[in-house]
Amino acid sequence: MIEFTSVLTGVKASKKILEGVNLVFNTVKLTLGPSGRNALLPRTFNRGPRITNDGVTVAELAKQSKDEHIRLAAESFVEAASRTNKAAGDGTTTTTVLAGNLINKVFAELTDEAIPSATLQGSAINKTGVRALRQEIKEAKDKVIEEIKNRAKPIKTLADLEKIAIISVGKEDEQIAKEIAKLVWEIGRDSEGNFVDNHVDVVEGYKGEIETEVSKGMKFPAKVAHRAFVNKPERFEMEAEDVAVLITNLKLDNPYQVVGILERCRVPKIALFAPDFSTGVLTSLAQTTKNGLFCFPIKCPALRTEQLEDLATYTGAKVIDRDTGGKLESVNVADLGFAFKIIVKDTENREDATLLGGKNEKINPKAIEERRDILKKQIKEARNDLNRIQLEKRIANLSSAVGIIRVGASTDNESLYLKLKVEDGVYACKAALEEGYVKGGGLCLKEIAEKLPENILTDILKTPYEQIQKNSGGHFEVDKDVIDPAKVVRLEVEHGVSVAATLITTDISIPEIKDKSPNEGYEVIAKSINQYAYYWAKHQGLIKSNEDEMEADRNLQFERVLAGDND
Repeated sequence: MIEFTSVLTGVKASKKILEGVNLVFNTVKLTLGPSGRNALLPRTFNRGPRITNDGVTVAELAKQSKDEHIRLAAESFVEAASRTNKAAGDGTTTTTVLAGNLINKVFAELTDEAIPSATLQGSAINKTGVRALRQEIKEAKDKVIEEIKNRAKPIKTLADLEKIAIISVGKEDEQIAKEIAKLVWEIGRDSEGNFVDNHVDVVEGYKGEIETEVSKGMKFPAKVAHRAFVNKPERFEMEAEDVAVLITNLKLDNPYQVVGILERCRVPKIALFAPDFSTGVLTSLAQTTKNGLFCFPIKCPALRTEQLEDLATYTGAKVIDRDTGGKLESVNVADLGFAFKIIVKDTENREDATLLGGKNEKINPKAIEERRDILKKQIKEARNDLNRIQLEKRIANLSSAVGIIRVGASTDNESLYLKLKVEDGVYACKAALEEGYVKGGGLCLKEIAEKLPENILTDILKTPYEQIQKNSGGHFEVDKDVIDPAKVVRLEVEHGVSVAATLITTDISIPEIKDKSPNEGYEVIAKSINQYAYYWAKHQGLIKSNEDEMEADRNLQFERVLAGDND
């Protein structure tokens, strides 16, 4: 039997939804702008209490409530901020402010009898049903988005990008902001100045300062197959220049196969990427190298097939893939790629390789761009932040540059505080390079509100500017140096309005569904695993109707169904 726990409908549900929204909204709005307040947050894992004004971090913890209806509404509301954070890495607080004010405005004008589907009472939205209002909001949002795009100006100089970083990080950390802008400016554009979505790792440092580094070339976990092939012993490295590249997920364990590849391809230098090499193959390669054909065996067991495909696209090679029937006996020169330089570290605590593509007829820039587009689509469908970050790194690898920012401070609290600020600054700079910039400090949305005909959104668009002024005591001056990434402002409106338009049409709250029938529950589980196991279990009497008896032997029965034990 399925049981719905404490279902609320109508006015009662709507009031709980509003309480959940305001639980987050009234906390997060205080962190907006350069004078936004810091929040003290509880310890997590092995860290002590944290201090931050990062909007999405505060929102994620602010949604906690013992009331399951309030918590459910708060979690739905936080989704808007989370989406903005995932797409742009910044703008979460403004998203919350826009959505929170819009929801409060609509609910304030609803009578108890009219929540949320009957006639609204109020001058701005008179004689309008909530569902019709939702459509009106969405249409107004589209006009706002169009205005933002029209007002966007491209980032043309490093000085412009520094302004973006300073606004995001804060005037008090201006030097840090300039370091962020300099790094993103270096790796975020191609030779023609067009935006390139390269990855920047923000990691904890140890020197009590901010350090930046640009890692050129494609980086991936790999090691020299044997120290006999280390040709730069003073740096513990194997280095190869202007070298052909063979890539496979097959173990190279047959010396005759490898010798056959070398004879068919007839190249002066070849780097072989494989998960492992047999002693016989390494011996054969060492002897071949002594005879003048330079071979560079590189072990990369940690690379999955899709990562090998990235490497193949970057070098113009073809992956000899065991899963698609690839055979080493059929490898010829057309299957090889090319690298301008390959450097592989050979130390106890480092297993990494750097590969530079260089210029060669085998390397197709269009193919690399198409591969990047595929990975970008996968980011949109990523199940969690870890998958998204891994995909971002793969995209950055294909762009030949990865940025690293090391953040160090005197205490863990300060280090984490700065780390979140730096991450916001990085994403803000990348967003500005991608779609340009608009007036900052909430002024862009305020001006759009004043230009558009009056509608449900016009007053709401002014609220970020008003909240920034309120948080600063009315002393924040928006001048020409205060600019925001157009992409961030656009996403703030898109996601903020989207969650608000959905919640205002909601008046049923079902926080949890419980299955009170072990018998039915077991049937569903067993059927999903194996039809045969289910019918056998039922025939043997393992699925019973007596609840007390079922509770007593539940674990044993479930294990037997899973195992398909029919003895």
